[in-house]
Amino acid sequence: MPARRGGDREEPIEAAWAGVRLCGVSVAGRETWFHFPDLGLCFDVGRCPTPLVPVKHLFLSHAHLDHAAGVPYWASQRRLGRLPAGVVRTEPSTVGAWRRLLALHEEMEGTSYDVTVEPMPPGERILLRKDLSVTSFAASHRIPTLGFVASDVRRKLTPAWRGKGPDAVRAAVARGEEVSEEVSVPLVAFCGDTSSRIFDTAPPEVFRARLLLLECSFVSDADVHRARDWGHLHLSEVAERAELFQNEFVVLTHLSLRSSPDEIRREISRWLPASLACRTLAFLP
Repeated sequence: MPARRGGDREEPIEAAWAGVRLCGVSVAGRETWFHFPDLGLCFDVGRCPTPLVPVKHLFLSHAHLDHAAGVPYWASQRRLGRLPAGVVRTEPSTVGAWRRLLALHEEMEGTSYDVTVEPMPPGERILLRKDLSVTSFAASHRIPTLGFVASDVRRKLTPAWRGKGPDAVRAAVARGEEVSEEVSVPLVAFCGDTSSRIFDTAPPEVFRARLLLLECSFVSDADVHRARDWGHLHLSEVAERAELFQNEFVVLTHLSLRSSPDEIRREISRWLPASLACRTLAFLP
């Protein structure tokens, strides 16, 4: 049997960058999903490999099947495993279609799924637990698409109370005074599929997150037009906005099979200034 085109690039990658553990696959046109076991969530679902079935919170960037084909399977397998209710949060204009699609699968399977599909408009913030939130933002692709930022949520003393002794703070709390404020630290940002417009429209937290998963399908000179025609990023456009990136790590995802891993790595070194290239990785085996 001939070797499968793409080979081990379609095998899951496990990694930890900037203190964020993840496992995923991301190959343009084939499959994209990212699982964050410590955060208890997924960005996109691809074809839904078995390890994603127990994940309750699925944040779906858009409806292209390389990112979303596994939604019905995820719902069905959760029902089979009698897992508690799961939630898909995605772009509002697609919610009705997803609900109809899942209803058709329920009808064909003769069962009912314990999952819901909920709209998540750009700018909405979901508190998953007291120390973790996810915020959506609009990406710029051929169809409606979201990106997401997962943030560590903390409480810190307000400036007026910093440096005061614990007894004074406790007394103020007892009097009902507000002595602390919520602070969100962006941990990981995921941009879905997007064109270069995202550099002008995404919230600043995207470019301050410790880890940025940035779609960059194309890297070669010959593919600049492909990126623009199909609503994707080209590495040259990342280089043009190098000053934006304050992230500890930028991981380029959704890389096309048109370029080999060696070529991709060479092009990163060629296109990006050293200050960004040293923090930029390709999501490759």
